[in-house]
Amino acid sequence: MNNVFNIIMAILYTIIFIIRNPFYWLIIILVYLQYRRIAKMEKKIIGINKESTFVRVLKSSAIGIIGGLIGSFIIIFLGITISISDFVYIIVLAVILMLIHPRFLCFAYAGGIIAVFSLTLGYPKINVPSIMAVVAILHLIESFLIWLDGDTTKVPIFIQRNNRIVGGFNMLKFWPIPFIVLIVQTQTIIQGGLTASDWWPIFKSSHLFSSSENLVFLMAGVIAALGYGDMTVTDFPKKKARSSSKNLFIYSCILLILSIIASYYDVFKFIAALFSPIAHEILIQIGRNKELKGNPIFTAPSRGIKILDIIPKSPADKIGLKTGDVILSLNGFTVNSKEDIKQLLFYRPNYITVEYFNKKGILTKKDFNNHNNINGLGVLTVPKNESYHIITEEIKSPLMYLFQKVKDKLFKR
Repeated sequence: MNNVFNIIMAILYTIIFIIRNPFYWLIIILVYLQYRRIAKMEKKIIGINKESTFVRVLKSSAIGIIGGLIGSFIIIFLGITISISDFVYIIVLAVILMLIHPRFLCFAYAGGIIAVFSLTLGYPKINVPSIMAVVAILHLIESFLIWLDGDTTKVPIFIQRNNRIVGGFNMLKFWPIPFIVLIVQTQTIIQGGLTASDWWPIFKSSHLFSSSENLVFLMAGVIAALGYGDMTVTDFPKKKARSSSKNLFIYSCILLILSIIASYYDVFKFIAALFSPIAHEILIQIGRNKELKGNPIFTAPSRGIKILDIIPKSPADKIGLKTGDVILSLNGFTVNSKEDIKQLLFYRPNYITVEYFNKKGILTKKDFNNHNNINGLGVLTVPKNESYHIITEEIKSPLMYLFQKVKDKLFKR
């Protein structure tokens, strides 16, 4: 019991040490820049920022630390040992793949490809089971973070679908992750290390089989950044995030099991290396096909106007209106467009009655009283007959974008 307590304290101490590392704060700055970009997009669409960039970074950092602690416990429980230098190859390849398409900035692709090269060509020489296991655990952490926090930063979007504009959401989250990996040493370095017992480690790296010496495992801090980017037009953001989390969790568990088996049987090294990118891509394509072929739920109704998003602390928020509700009338007058709402609130009444269908189809009526006058309802609605100019397109490949720019300049000449 004392040994478990000592391990817990060692993990906490190491995590605190990582947080003090300047590189961790560099990751924080990069996360801040990403959230600032999201804030600009959000303000362009709804007119305000629901939450400050600083608060978003603070919350993501706190949740990222929790995820890092969970991942560290799993790594230490299994006894996964790695060489930090192995990640250099993966990071370089991940950046190259990002130039092909931003979504390829993922260790599942880079790690799998590097592992296949290592197994078939013998270069670069990496510990394939360990790298695959760490990739699995990072995705396991990500699945937990998506389940917990994946829908909290969602930006409403409008896309063209079957010659009409439908609403949806971009869900974008970034988490700086401080976590711990194990480095194996001989008994000559014992202070502060973890010694192996009969059952541990479960994960048998090749150098553990070959070494006849007593081994000591040292904790080393590693800093990573995890991101979640998804789009939904066929489901509500929370349900979409939970579904993505579940699929990613299953993927991570299978990859982790394959990695553990691969540490005992060499043939499973190839299976794990191929499973990592291929299964991940299948998950992506399943999600994309669902959004492309599924029925959009944020479409303009024949009667009333459908709410896509709510501005925090607005009258709509205080009344209790939600995404997916359909407003039928305001102060007894029928509402069929956003212009109707503007006209009905033009004289800034201090009392309003809203009649609407909630997303379950139940007819509801609610009142709101404000002594300071009401100059707006605070809703973003799905376009009906009115024109809307903010149409979201999929992010393009940086290489294709550069190629298109060069092509346009040559064509103009």
